[in-house]
Order: sequence, then structure tokens, then C-alpha cells
Amino acid sequence: MNDDRRQRLIGLGAEELADALLKLAGRDEVADDLVDRMIANPAENIVRFKSKISELMSMSRFVPWGESTAFARELEDLLERLGAGNPDPHTGAELVVAFYRTDEAVLNNCDDSNGRIGDVYRYDARNLFVSYASRCRNKEWLADLVLALNQEDHFGVRDSLIDCAGEYLPIQVIRGMIDRLCTLSDQEREEYGRRHRLLCIESLARQIKDAPLFEKARLSAWEEPSTAACVDIGRVYLESGDPRTALSWLERIPLSETFQAYERDRLLLEIYGKLGGREEQAKTAWRSRRKMYTRFRN
Repeated sequence: MNDDRRQRLIGLGAEELADALLKLAGRDEVADDLVDRMIANPAENIVRFKSKISELMSMSRFVPWGESTAFARELEDLLERLGAGNPDPHTGAELVVAFYRTDEAVLNNCDDSNGRIGDVYRYDARNLFVSYASRCRNKEWLADLVLALNQEDHFGVRDSLIDCAGEYLPIQVIRGMIDRLCTLSDQEREEYGRRHRLLCIESLARQIKDAPLFEKARLSAWEEPSTAACVDIGRVYLESGDPRTALSWLERIPLSETFQAYERDRLLLEIYGKLGGREEQAKTAWRSRRKMYTRFRN
């Protein structure tokens, strides 16, 4: 259906489409912004992107929940304007980071109960950053840029650039980031700040499949390994190609423990499969099915 409509629109000709777009733009701000973005040259789009970033940094109006989805679309359109500006990878990465720095002003003035606004930072901005960063030659500069941004992350959206570092940085540069985060963690006086650094180290360690480092970071954050910690550490050892150590961590969890039981059993099935433990795999599968059946009956 859309293909048919597209062909019919093409058949109308440029002048008729231009008139229709201008008419629509006169009635709707989003359409007006789209038309402006389409007819602006790359340099103009970059100038307007920067201007909007300045507006967001000093944002004072409150966006209620009922308007949050529309506002999220405005932020998506702003990132599309940056893409239309076609900056070089270095500049593009810098400008996406400038967008991230609006998070506090924006999210402090929005009812983002549905998460739509935050998701623009977590996903749309992240994907655009990766598109530039993956083509940027100066990887050390990129690491500095991301770490500087990550010094503060009050709303938990800036960590998205840490969580995808493996998509745009080589392992040796990521290890350098980890070393710096370890130093920052040791120097951090506030417990929240220290745990935030450790979470970043966990993320980077998992991406480079360094399970012992992940384990060390997790245990540094929490002295006694919880059920969730045992599951997470076991998962990372499995992902890193060490199923035996993964099994040793999962075996610390009592079989009677119900918290994260499904995830534990799922990992156990995979571990026993890699270790050739068919009998243990069958027992785990039976236990998991029985728990599920009991849950449904109740």
C-alpha cells in the first residue's frame, strides 16, 4: 500500500508536492521543521542543531506526561538534523556528546514516566554516536571524550556510550579506559560515585570478555556476592569461554533459591551442554519444567 501511495505521489510532480508540503508546514511545527531540514544545506543544519542544543541547555518550561512523546519526537528530529548536516566523524561525535550534555536540563523538566525521552538518549543518540565514532581514527581521543562525559551521569543515560564501547574502540583502548576508571574509583569518596565507576568497569570487562576483571569489579562493589551477582559473574565467565568457572559460581546458589531461578537454570543448561554433562543437563531441564508447571498450577 505504501509503495503504491509513494508512486502516486511521485506522479504528482515536484511543484504540486512542494505546495502541499508548504501548506502542511504552515499548520504543523514538526512538518515545518522537516521542510526546513530538507531544504537547508549541511552547514545550515549544523548551525541550527547547535542553536537548539543551546536552547535545551537552558530549558525552563515543563513538559507534562501527555506531551512527552511529542517532545521525544522533537529530540529525534534534532538528531536527524545533525545527520543531515553530514559532519565529519570527529565533529559528529563531539556534537552527539553535546546532545548528551542536555540530559540534566531536559529530564529535570519533563515527566518522562513512559521513558520515551530517556530512550532518545539511550538508543537514538547512542546509535548516531557509534556511526561517527566507528569511523573516527583517533580512538584515544574518543575514549577521553566518553570518559569526560561519563564523569557525571545523574540520569543513567550517558552510560549507554560506555555500554557500546566495543563497537567503536579496540580492546587496548578499552583497557586504558578501565585503568583510568579503576584509578577514579579508588579516588572516589562517595559510595554512589565509586559504584558507578565499578559498573562502568563491569560493562567494559564484559565487552572484552575479561571475566576475572568483571568478577573483581562486582565483588569490589558488593562484599558478599548475592544471587544476582553469582548469576552475572557466571554468565560472563560462560561468555568468555570458561564454562567450568561459570558453573562454580552458579553452584553457589542453593537450588531452593527462587530469585533468578529461570536465568540460573538457563545458564546451567548451556554450561552442561558445553561440558558434556548430559545427565546434569537433563536433571536441570526437568527441575526447571517442574517449577514452571507448579507456578502455572498456582
